[in-house]
Amino acid sequence: MWLATRSLVVIDVSHLQDVNNYEVWSHYLTSAHAIPDGESWQYPPGAAYLMLVPRLGPASYGASFVGLMLLCDLAVVALLAVLARRSGNYRGLWVWLIGMPLLGTFTVLRFDLVPTAIAIAALVVIHRRPHWFGVLAGLGASIKVWPIVVLFGEWDRRRLVRATAMAVAVLALVFAVSALAFGDPASFLGEQGSRGLQEEAVGTLPWQVKAIFTDDLPRRAIHYGAWQIAEDGADAGATLLELLSLAALAAAAAWWWLRARAIRAGRDDLAAADVSRDFVFAVVLLLVVTSRVLSPQYMVWLLGLSAVVLTAGETRLTRPAWLVLAASALTTFLFKSPTSIAIRDLLLLAAAVDATIALIALLRSPGSHLPAAARAGSQPPRGSALPGPAHGALAPQDRQSPARAGR
Repeated sequence: MWLATRSLVVIDVSHLQDVNNYEVWSHYLTSAHAIPDGESWQYPPGAAYLMLVPRLGPASYGASFVGLMLLCDLAVVALLAVLARRSGNYRGLWVWLIGMPLLGTFTVLRFDLVPTAIAIAALVVIHRRPHWFGVLAGLGASIKVWPIVVLFGEWDRRRLVRATAMAVAVLALVFAVSALAFGDPASFLGEQGSRGLQEEAVGTLPWQVKAIFTDDLPRRAIHYGAWQIAEDGADAGATLLELLSLAALAAAAAWWWLRARAIRAGRDDLAAADVSRDFVFAVVLLLVVTSRVLSPQYMVWLLGLSAVVLTAGETRLTRPAWLVLAASALTTFLFKSPTSIAIRDLLLLAAAVDATIALIALLRSPGSHLPAAARAGSQPPRGSALPGPAHGALAPQDRQSPARAGR
């Protein structure tokens, strides 16, 4: 199935516009020994090394780049197969196999498959290998920032400290080597911060809905390599989305804290790895929905995380994951009409709201991990404190719940 579907994707490749840009940048990196300047460069320094890799391939730069992306795609299939064998659930693997061709050729013409594969690898080893978990989080973030969000999935403080230390160490190493090799490695931060409201972002829904009913398309302008809304109120909308992204991160931090506290109080069901994967998926989904920029390649991230939650264990986010798959099917039709943009963005918004409600409900159901008889007879009175472990007893995070007995 992988060979058949990916062959269809490769056959459909007709031009290498983005890959040609990467090739130009790779020449600049090797000749000028500097990271490309200008508004089009918006990536952490790890992306520079990634763009140099195809130069080592046996074929042309374009063919080598596509081959590299196919290898990353195959790595995702292997990682999902590992999770599927653990859980006995292969739904997510099929979602990835079928969903990627729905996104079209840009999946192999841009490098988002690489950080997606790294983030999925981190979710495979979450709670099991904290050092590798941190290394993978840092490595992914050195190419594109978003994989650092996987650290939210680790609830145990000691494991989180180790993982965060490794992530920081990897990022520091990449930035230090890049500073020596290419100069300022943090120039991308200024370019990202100056971007406006991209026409595909969920925040453009008012303009898209207006265009559907009035045929009055919003004014657009190309900035930072993408079409942005140039209407009155677009700047205010972009600012509002920035605030909503910060609010989403704050809410994620609060959920993480409440989860860790509940686990220490005896909620072993919340310690399961499938809860962590659901949480990471929900956080990334919220950040995409509240982003000023929603490029088509962002759907590669969401599709990969959807495949993870549908494959690994008992997910509470089945419906949001399927909504993301439906949104992926609409992504290749975005530029044909405002209707497709609006429907796609509404699907993503619905998925984000659904995921948020599901995770809040999970936190608000103490005792749901216990049998019905135990809930009826052994739940402490409301407001009373649960007893902590006696001296020498196992702490809650060290007990083996059914979901964690296979470590």
